[in-house]
Amino acid sequence: MKITKNLKMVASATALTALLFASVSSSAIGEPTEPRGVTNLHTKLKSGDSAVCSKAGFKRAKCLAIRHQVTLAPSRGLVRPLAGLAYGATQLRKAYSIRATGSRGKVIAIVDAYHSASAFSDLTDYRSMYGLGKMDNCGVAGTRPTQISAGKSPCFFQLTQTGEVATGSVTEAAGWAQETALDLEMASAFCPRCSILLVEGKTPTFKNLEAAVAMAASFEGVRAISNSYGGSDASEAEYPAYALAAEKGIAVVASSGDSGYGVSSPASFSSVVAVGGTSLYLNASGGYSRETAWSSGGSGCSVLNPPAIWQDSSVTGCAGKANSDVAAVGDPATGVTVSFEGQWYVFGGTSVSAPIIAALYAMRSDFGQSAGAFTVAHADQLHDVTMGTNGGCRTKLWCNASEGWDGPTGFGTPNGTGGF
Repeated sequence: MKITKNLKMVASATALTALLFASVSSSAIGEPTEPRGVTNLHTKLKSGDSAVCSKAGFKRAKCLAIRHQVTLAPSRGLVRPLAGLAYGATQLRKAYSIRATGSRGKVIAIVDAYHSASAFSDLTDYRSMYGLGKMDNCGVAGTRPTQISAGKSPCFFQLTQTGEVATGSVTEAAGWAQETALDLEMASAFCPRCSILLVEGKTPTFKNLEAAVAMAASFEGVRAISNSYGGSDASEAEYPAYALAAEKGIAVVASSGDSGYGVSSPASFSSVVAVGGTSLYLNASGGYSRETAWSSGGSGCSVLNPPAIWQDSSVTGCAGKANSDVAAVGDPATGVTVSFEGQWYVFGGTSVSAPIIAALYAMRSDFGQSAGAFTVAHADQLHDVTMGTNGGCRTKLWCNASEGWDGPTGFGTPNGTGGF
């Protein structure tokens, strides 16, 4: 049963009040306790979920972040996500049995479009909220940094697609800025000690985003590149930077899409690990209970790109690149908390799942020359998702979760770091 149905059941004033004032325990990387004397916490219920980016045009991509109908609205200066409405860093790490925290020399690259003026402050607020530790802003205006500077704390860099430090004080596109906040915060939640490189494409054309990928791949220490965007199935031959990055031993991952069954690029590129979305349910103690394929998560069979080297066409039933390879939480109804411009929101979409997987690859960094091949070889260390569907399709395996590989969830979801 979908969480959206469960939320409708929480309709009584008594249940809602209990939800709003639920307290959360602290831990080293944990949900903070509610400060004393703070009351009147409330939520704004919206009519429906909304995609924050507009539809992709010809040879363009759209970001895949979805803002959930429940918006967290703190009052009296309290900025804490409400317990029970979405998953914070601690809940996500516990659900997927993640204990490792990474190291500053391992860099997660996030590729998005347009400049976000609030990116570092959003990330700082999120890390502060969940006790993830200090992160230094290591970029210096007017420079073209290529590596992490000396220091103890993890570094944050925000670069343009041509490598200059991005320092503009104006956010160019609010939707993409929200996507950026989501990506950065999920990466930090799963690898809090990893450094983060944000590369901003000038616009969301495939060419500009490819240029951003190339810049990310040239930065020393990058172990994974997360791409939470997608457009129509495209030929990877036109955009070789993804394959060149993978050839360097970098895990290149991309969201599979938020429109149900149907192919999305760059997830459909042969060099890219395609990441699908699930609905994630926890047990009474906050641990993993089960997952189902998210009804809007993307999957499909590319007619333009050959199978990835780690894919077996006799298993996938697809003569081309089959999506997805792995998955993680993506359903907005079992969404994640996100800090953006001083406010807290609930987000979903396969934009959530891609940076999660990228962070796990970056943290381990022992997957050899092919991240996808490593995961397939260690598929027994994933949660195999066997329930749920994302629509109707000619080959049921492409749109229905089942044992082993399936289109919506690939080989499964994280169960510790062993699969990455």
